[in-house]
Amino acid sequence: MTREEKIEIIADILEMDDENVKEDTILEELETWDSVAVLSVISVINEKFDRYPKAEEIRAYKTVQDLMNAFE
Repeated sequence: MTREEKIEIIADILEMDDENVKEDTILEELETWDSVAVLSVISVINEKFDRYPKAEEIRAYKTVQDLMNAFE
């Protein structure tokens, strides 16, 4: 998965424009980083990588880069 694909998925989950999603963006500072976003991340990881991370793992992520790293 390319960087651009990861950004596109994350932007969709966070309901943001692709160009506004930066690797160093702090997730907890975003209004849209909530339980629904966490479930969406779990769903994407499960669908694309056949893994099922726990919500606690996803909630521990601090930045967009952390999310991007999970998409590997």
